[in-house]
Amino acid sequence: MTTSSRSFVRGLFEGELHTQLLFPFPPSLDRRSPDDAAAARRLVDALHHLVDTGVIDPPAIDEAEAIPEAVVQGFARAGLLGLSIPREYGGEGLSASGYAVVAGAVAAVDASLAVLIGVHCGLSSKAIVLFGNDEQKARYLPLLARGETLGAYALTEPETGSDAQNIVTRAERAPDGKGWLLYGRKHWIGNGQRAGVIVTFAQTPVERDGEVVRRPTAFIIRPDMPGFSVARTIRKLGIRGSTQAELVFDGLYVPDDHVLGEVGKGFRVAVNALNAGRLSLAAGCTAASRLLVDEYVRYAELRTQFGAPLMSFEVTQRKAATIAADTYASEAMVGALAAALDGTDVDASLEAAIAKVFASELIWRATDELVQLAGGRGFVKPWPYERWLRDARINRIFEGANEILRLYVGLNGVQGTAAELQELAEALKHPLQHWERVAEYATGRVKNVLGRHERLEATLHPRLAPHVRYLEQHTAELAQATERAVMRHKKRIIERQMVVERLADMATELYARAATLSRTQQLVDERGADACAHEFDLCDLFCVTSGRRFRDARIALQEGGETIDDRRRGIAEHLRAQRGYVAPKTVLDVPDVTRPAPTLTPPT
Repeated sequence: MTTSSRSFVRGLFEGELHTQLLFPFPPSLDRRSPDDAAAARRLVDALHHLVDTGVIDPPAIDEAEAIPEAVVQGFARAGLLGLSIPREYGGEGLSASGYAVVAGAVAAVDASLAVLIGVHCGLSSKAIVLFGNDEQKARYLPLLARGETLGAYALTEPETGSDAQNIVTRAERAPDGKGWLLYGRKHWIGNGQRAGVIVTFAQTPVERDGEVVRRPTAFIIRPDMPGFSVARTIRKLGIRGSTQAELVFDGLYVPDDHVLGEVGKGFRVAVNALNAGRLSLAAGCTAASRLLVDEYVRYAELRTQFGAPLMSFEVTQRKAATIAADTYASEAMVGALAAALDGTDVDASLEAAIAKVFASELIWRATDELVQLAGGRGFVKPWPYERWLRDARINRIFEGANEILRLYVGLNGVQGTAAELQELAEALKHPLQHWERVAEYATGRVKNVLGRHERLEATLHPRLAPHVRYLEQHTAELAQATERAVMRHKKRIIERQMVVERLADMATELYARAATLSRTQQLVDERGADACAHEFDLCDLFCVTSGRRFRDARIALQEGGETIDDRRRGIAEHLRAQRGYVAPKTVLDVPDVTRPAPTLTPPT
């Protein structure tokens, strides 16, 4: 594999450590872009001013299940609605790094506000910035930057979720030949009820290889266009202040000049916008996790049990240390991802998916542990812990469910190996004619077996050397596991989701470890090793626990692990056939209560 793909994670699946993509760790924003850093600081200060003056009141937002207009206007005056919009259109023009800083600060204040900002700035406005033509940008970006209206991003559907390739909303040419008629429904649309500018997607007929097929196209729509309506808004477990709506397109007329990008190229719009959205979500989860560590320690010192603070007990210390080490790793990934997205020559889609999955699962564990620590106070109001837990849950679903993102990472990762093995298979049909290709593959196999397919070409502090050796060894093991999986399952690899999921988990651990090592070395270079004792400990703890998780996934990929997968599939088939759990009860076999059948439409 060459570095032309410019993706650190893709390389891992083939045993390659593209050192230059992650080492050295990106300099701070102050050094890379002082103006951007100053703008981010100003925006964070403005956000905190809104909190200090009582304009932002998170408990009240949760109780009212609405974000007050005063908050939206305060955001507009401060520039917080123009984060991703270029300055020539009245926005702040922040880089991906600057945006991640501000988005993280907003999420640390209130999760509902983070949703508003993420949808308005990270999805809707960003899609127009990236793919809008000059006229579209001039028409809509200033309105969005000034907060005259909010933006929304309508991709998710009742039938297909966020699968942009297979949406069922369709678009047909209008009879006047000057636009499109859209038919379909979108649901869970953030800001959907109050947005004046909405980026949406529909399947359009296009010609491919002489045949007419349907491909997604992106459109800019407004609620004043004929055929648009809001069916309802929904009440939620968490992020109650944000509005999620169901939109109906019943012959929605969209003029040709409101096509965003090219007809039939909407998937590209969706993927690029989602990369930015996954960065902001990962940044928000990580920034909030920092505060959760603080809250955990402060509460554990305050609360005494058996004559001593809870923080003096080893079980509490274990939990606090684990959350802190994982937060340290998550910060490293967010920093590396933000810098990668600031550039133009790196494919960071897999890195964005990994960072989102890691950070969203981190904040869920952190809030759950805080509720556990607080006991009864964690479960009730007016303490904030139950609200934080409710707000954290959505992150594992937003911007692509974590299960789907794991498959996205794993299937993309095995593509290179699958292509290489197919090429080799063709070469082996005529080995004498293609001996160079066969020899090249054999040499690579020897290197892979020795764990030396590629070394980490970076100079790190001796304290980090053991972690580097395991990183190199595990990278080779991921490549071996990927090759075995492809050779064993061939085209059916797409159906072996438990296998693909484990490969993705292994790649996640490697990327997180590499980013953590790079970040730690940067701190050592800046401050000296003696001043980094705490960071060394955080790095050590994360790398060791990450290595153990990697080992568990690798073992599960071996024959015994896949035998267990067979058992899982068999049990699942029985559950499907019996429509549920049918093992006899142990104490007394009494009937279960009758419940209504599940439904995809709102229960009455």
